[in-house]
Amino acid sequence: MKNQTLFREFTAAGILLASYPLNWVGERAGWWGTGQGRPVILAHGLGGNRANLLGLATYVRMAGFCNIYFFEYPRMSVANAAEHLAALVDKVDRGSGVHLVGHSLGGTIARRFCAESHDVRVRSLITLASPYRYDQHSPHELAIFGDEDPIIPPPLPDRLRLGAVRRAVILPKTGHLGVLYHAESLRLIESELTAASEGN
Repeated sequence: MKNQTLFREFTAAGILLASYPLNWVGERAGWWGTGQGRPVILAHGLGGNRANLLGLATYVRMAGFCNIYFFEYPRMSVANAAEHLAALVDKVDRGSGVHLVGHSLGGTIARRFCAESHDVRVRSLITLASPYRYDQHSPHELAIFGDEDPIIPPPLPDRLRLGAVRRAVILPKTGHLGVLYHAESLRLIESELTAASEGN
């Protein structure tokens, strides 16, 4: 069982590395930050960069969300990173709001920004394998975890305080990187973005 878990996580890491050329292709093709519709801001995890999210970004774009930005940050406190995220939201929002999707620490930063600003411009908040507290307050968050994640073990649902998240989903046979590529994770992200985009 442990070997299968390692194989799945190494496979996810291989997919991540294979997606690096997508950054060059995307930049040349003008895929990032130039489309129509509400901006989707993707935030990477600790020590990462936009390349970690290129596979996800490509999927989101193919799903019809073409106005994609990457939130990249150096090593800094979560509070400072949340301030930088606020500046990016100010820059890219054209009055219709934004979607935030964060992996690992990127999700924690996005959650912090939402909690501190109570920003009504945030149409959806999706976190992937992000650190959490059982007593946090993030009632609009869709939190997705992998049941094989050795870095951020998934929460015990019955211990999450009411309002800690709107919905917590634990994906089977999935690790810390695997949540970025899991078919159900991608389906949930697309569904959440679509639902949050309906109406005004």
